[in-house]
Amino acid sequence: MSSITYYSAIYNILPSKNIASRICFQEYKCDLLPQEISLHELADLVASMQKICFKDDNKDNENSERIYNMFLSKPDMTVAVALSLGYDKEITDYTDFIDGGSATIKMSKENTFSQRQPWINEVCRSKRMEGNKSPLPIIMDMIDKYITEKLSKRYKNINGLYLYVEKEPEHGDPEVLLRYYPKYGFKEFLLGNEIDEEYYYMKKCYGKDLSSLRKTKAKSTSVAKKRKTNSTVKKVRSI
Repeated sequence: MSSITYYSAIYNILPSKNIASRICFQEYKCDLLPQEISLHELADLVASMQKICFKDDNKDNENSERIYNMFLSKPDMTVAVALSLGYDKEITDYTDFIDGGSATIKMSKENTFSQRQPWINEVCRSKRMEGNKSPLPIIMDMIDKYITEKLSKRYKNINGLYLYVEKEPEHGDPEVLLRYYPKYGFKEFLLGNEIDEEYYYMKKCYGKDLSSLRKTKAKSTSVAKKRKTNSTVKKVRSI
């Protein structure tokens, strides 16, 4: 099997211009990826990856439109997309990748916080051939760098990175993710100091410890909330 070269970047969402702008990091190659990409094209790219990792066939472009609208939604703004795409030798078209990882970053109060905090969603491994290492560690590292080096300059009250996992997903086992994300520094916590009926919540602290952890098997007591459409639990089948 020939070696795969990964090109990786964060794409900063600029809704007023309807484009996303590439942010590179010195640890990772990025030159094959476009410096700017339209939000429609970026949505189509992410949707094409989710055909594999989420088994979403994007019928009538419904998933592409959902992702595009997510880029424009307020007040829970999607501010960036992380991409790490793997290529065989001599490839010049960035869409001809043979492996890939992606995730979105949104800023949200989740009806609990006084200030918006970053949440990762849509975490996806689009594995198109066997034998290569996952690019998801690159995705997680770039997200940390983006938040601590870039996003924290725009949002002064960021105290960590958050995610949620469905307790009863249509596919997969949430316990897989609850064991997986601690490898990247995440710990479970109680959002609003209540046990949620539908979701597990996790946080990675930036310079501050969690004050409230929950036991995985604790009985749920909170009122059911509207189901989120982009839970990170979808990653179960694609790690």
